[in-house]
Amino acid sequence: MERRILSREEMTRIQKAIAFKDLTSAEILIEVYDHYVSHLESFEELDFEAQLFELEQKFRYSYYNSLQENFEKSTKRELLKIQWTISKSYFSWPKIIITALVVFILILLFQNLEGKTKVFTVVVPIGLTVLLMVFIGIKSFLKVRRIKNTIGTTSKVQSSFLTTILKQYSLALGFFNLFVTIPRLLFDRVVWLDSPYFTIASFLLCLFYIGYLFSLMEAWKIKSKTALI
Repeated sequence: MERRILSREEMTRIQKAIAFKDLTSAEILIEVYDHYVSHLESFEELDFEAQLFELEQKFRYSYYNSLQENFEKSTKRELLKIQWTISKSYFSWPKIIITALVVFILILLFQNLEGKTKVFTVVVPIGLTVLLMVFIGIKSFLKVRRIKNTIGTTSKVQSSFLTTILKQYSLALGFFNLFVTIPRLLFDRVVWLDSPYFTIASFLLCLFYIGYLFSLMEAWKIKSKTALI
């Protein structure tokens, strides 16, 4: 069936209908908008109101909210899968040479630093990851803003991939806060900061955050080509 070009008034009606919905996922916002437009283009102008009404009856809150929840779950699985694949590649040839060099440098570094100073070696990759997160957030914001301007919505919409990354990083940062930041705030002297076990824990945390930083950076480079991040 031949598709027709929707009038400016019809496009405005669609934009208002979509903007009225409580959509928070930019990806689902695009999907719903494209579905409305492509569906209505296949009908005559006289059928526009009836077809728009049918779409509105279908795309109620329970329906599009379910789409959002399922998509966010899929983005989480996809991102973790990509990061896991990247992490495993660090132990394959020739990347394993770089991995071994990083571990060797960290071992030398930890042997020459005093107890509490080792904490700052963990803070460095955390700080670099924060900068990366800010960069990803700005890039995603600019992409989503263009879409929001096109559709004409002012609601709080962001990429589901960005939401997943932020939640993931919050969880990763939580380990550091739980064992280092919070105890230092609550107690005058934290016994385990002087323990040799803390040295090992700091080393492993530092290694973890470095790995997380690079896997996140490479995962972003892959997904930024197609996703809103």
